[in-house]
Amino acid sequence: MKLKLLQIDDDSINNMANERLLKKMGVELEVTNFLNPSEAISFLTNSEASYDLMLLDINMPQYSGWEFLEKYASLNKTIPIVMLTTSLDPRDQNRALENRLLHGFYSKPLTKQMLIEIFHTCQLPIDIVI
Repeated sequence: MKLKLLQIDDDSINNMANERLLKKMGVELEVTNFLNPSEAISFLTNSEASYDLMLLDINMPQYSGWEFLEKYASLNKTIPIVMLTTSLDPRDQNRALENRLLHGFYSKPLTKQMLIEIFHTCQLPIDIVI
C-alpha cells in the first residue's frame, strides 16, 4: 500500500526528515506538505483528495495546530491525525488525549518505533522494514 501522507508543519527540514525515515523503512509514499495551517485548511476545503495519515504540529504561524483542528472539524473529513510536536507541555498532552480527532500525541523527532505505533493505532496496513 502506498501511504498518502499530509504533513502540516512550518519546519520544512522536519518534514523532509519524516519523509526520509518513512522511505528508509520501505514505505511507499505520496506526500503533501503545508508549512502554513491556513493554506492546508483552504486546500482541504476545496479538495476531494484523500489521505491515510496527517502529521500536525502545534506551534505554527497564523494559528496553532489546535486552531487548525477547530477549523478542520467543520470539514467532515476522516483523515487520522497525529500530533507531532516539540511541545512537552502536559496541558497539550492532556488536550490531545481529550480531542476526538487525534489518534496520538508524539514529541519530535519521529522515530521508527513511533511510526510502528502510529500505523497500528490508525489501522494502516503498511509494510515496513524494521
